[in-house]
Amino acid sequence: MRPDRHYEHKQHAFDSYCKKVLKCEAYNGYREISRRQKRETPFSELSEEELAQLAVYDRYPWEYTAFPVGGDVILIKDDRLAEALNTLPPDNRDIFLMYWFLGMADREIAEHLHMVRRTVNARRQSAYRLLKELMGGEADD
Repeated sequence: MRPDRHYEHKQHAFDSYCKKVLKCEAYNGYREISRRQKRETPFSELSEEELAQLAVYDRYPWEYTAFPVGGDVILIKDDRLAEALNTLPPDNRDIFLMYWFLGMADREIAEHLHMVRRTVNARRQSAYRLLKELMGGEADD
């Protein structure tokens, strides 16, 4: 074999190998796309309930009324509720917020505010009745 023929043969073998590799890679790519299409659902095919579960809503500070209680800040979005809470006496409001929004028991609130537990309970119930009247419910439910 002449040296030029040998070089041509090596080039042909290399070209053939490259084509085979590219063909296999393309096949693998199409197979991966097909596999993903079977598992994935486009947004256009989702129901309203499924889209609602995926939705994320931005929260802005001006949409909420902040109530600082101890070391925490409770954000209230409902304007009616925030207005009613603002009309409560501050001590009763703090007790109410600690109980309902921070999930604290009367004993924990009493320790935190240095009060007697029965006083905390009475103020919480008083705040609840007043808040219920302010929100338009009946106080004796």
